[in-house]
Amino acid sequence: MEEERAQEIYNRIKEEGLKAIDDYILTRSSEELFLDFKKSADDGKGKTLHPNDRNNLAKAISGFGNSEGGVIIWGIDCSRDSDGADVARAKHPIENVARFVSLLQSAVSACTIPPHSKVENFSIAENGKNSGFVATLITKSTSAPHQCVNDYKYYMRAGSSFTPVPHAV
Repeated sequence: MEEERAQEIYNRIKEEGLKAIDDYILTRSSEELFLDFKKSADDGKGKTLHPNDRNNLAKAISGFGNSEGGVIIWGIDCSRDSDGADVARAKHPIENVARFVSLLQSAVSACTIPPHSKVENFSIAENGKNSGFVATLITKSTSAPHQCVNDYKYYMRAGSSFTPVPHAV
């Protein structure tokens, strides 16, 4: 049933597009078990996926894949509010959203061991522009556990964070 929550979030973003993005910021939505916000390290300006974005993707694939699944929305700045909760604060659109989707998709298979085969990316272009946002759906994996190749750790989603898990667990 939890995986349905991740799919529900992803479907909403696909259906509502920019309205969903605006709503997350307007309501100062919190990161949670099934939702993570990421600002691209270079706003998608690079010809390759920025190493920080690759590391964030790898942790998310491991963490969401080893847990109940989840969604990353790229292009939203998220930071702690006065209550200490990570909330969506501002848009930071990806410069060339189509290229960014391609870079993410190309990186997926090299992010974890074993690779996660059920990761999907969807772009939301700003009106009349090449810039926009990307939603990445990472389903609960049937091939878990997934280990990050960048730090050789396993992650799980705990609240609004990706938490390392010992190999023995």
